[in-house]
Amino acid sequence: MRLERVCCILLLTALAGTAFAAPHPAAPLPRATPGSVGMSASRLRYMNQFFKIQSDRHQAAGYVLMVARDGKLVDESAVGYRDIGRHVPMTLNTRFRIASMTKPITTVAVLMLYEEGYFQLDDPVSKFLPEFAHPRVFVGFDSAGKPITKPALQPITIRDLLTQTSGLGYIAGFDTSSPLAKIWGALQLDPHASLAVNVRRIASMPLYFQPGQGWRYSYADDVLGRLVEVVSGMPFGQFLRQKIFEPLKMDSTGFAVSPAAAPLVATMYQMDKNGGLDVSHSPWLNQPTDTKVWQSGGGGLISTAGDYLRFAQMLANGGSLDGHQYLSPVTVYLMTHNQVPPKAMFDYWGPDSRGLGYGLGVGVEIDAAHAPQADMSGDYAWGGIFDTHWIVSPRTGCVAVLLTQMFPNPKLPARPTEAEFQNLLFAAVKTLHPPAVAVRR
Repeated sequence: MRLERVCCILLLTALAGTAFAAPHPAAPLPRATPGSVGMSASRLRYMNQFFKIQSDRHQAAGYVLMVARDGKLVDESAVGYRDIGRHVPMTLNTRFRIASMTKPITTVAVLMLYEEGYFQLDDPVSKFLPEFAHPRVFVGFDSAGKPITKPALQPITIRDLLTQTSGLGYIAGFDTSSPLAKIWGALQLDPHASLAVNVRRIASMPLYFQPGQGWRYSYADDVLGRLVEVVSGMPFGQFLRQKIFEPLKMDSTGFAVSPAAAPLVATMYQMDKNGGLDVSHSPWLNQPTDTKVWQSGGGGLISTAGDYLRFAQMLANGGSLDGHQYLSPVTVYLMTHNQVPPKAMFDYWGPDSRGLGYGLGVGVEIDAAHAPQADMSGDYAWGGIFDTHWIVSPRTGCVAVLLTQMFPNPKLPARPTEAEFQNLLFAAVKTLHPPAVAVRR
């Protein structure tokens, strides 16, 4: 087959070096051979080598990849460098800023409280956060250039926040063309203020549309983090640690790392105009040891591939892992099935989101036949802006994580890492169980 011929060429022509053996306290899941769970060992090796070559070509400094099927770890590799300048190799226990991969974790925290009966999903969030009691919707500018707003016709609900249909905006760069771009882009959140203070600032802003009447990526998950604080009575980070991270044995996940773990944090790079890699010094990047940084439910966590694989496997299992139940399978079904109009994601993100819907905190594949990469209907995921990715594929039983650290360069096209990741992952599937339609590639 063509893939196997290309694999041989790549293996023969790649620069010297293999995936670095990585110290790890324990495998995140029980191990199995690829063949025992219907995966191709040779194609998984090809996948590892593919990303090794990408790091050799300076498409990223390095990657960590983990693949599981049917709850068994079948592949793990670390290639390239954690820090190029210091010649520190990438290892399996490398810490990554996972950016928006934080959002699904925030969603699980909210749904845990929902299952305990603290609220209904269609409750107004103002029931708990009164700063949202009187939202106003942008309608235009007056003759002096000041924004004109009108009262929202309905409240922002918790479901609106979970589905990104609240009308809230986001950081500069996510809107470059609408009349509200400069207004939301000028919003200054204090990285060392409390979650409560920053959420009040978010609540003061005009909405893009009536709540529930559109889709827009936003600060919704940061508001949800504050909701968790108010409802649970404990700081957001403490809730995540006690209710999710500790029982899931996600020992390397949090909003900051200890000084001892600081050397394990991957350096953030950015592609330069000549195709090389520069260290990113973006003001977005707080010191990873800074315990005073605000606990952003939308993008603040630091984690490892192994920790996130356990979180994703918990969802794949219907809300449980190692005998501990985090969510009901019914709630996981609600979270991982489409909640928005079929074209909502396409209309917002463009052609790269063909076939994609959105559940509660995750993107959901609703039309795999028209997806731009290998997918099966029902797959769900939500990656991060620093080129961090994961996927759960219920129809194949695959769960996988791919992490690197690349700050986007707005002057250059984004690398198709997600498509490469999924295409190579699903190419390694030898058998489907239970029977399902063929994967599109």
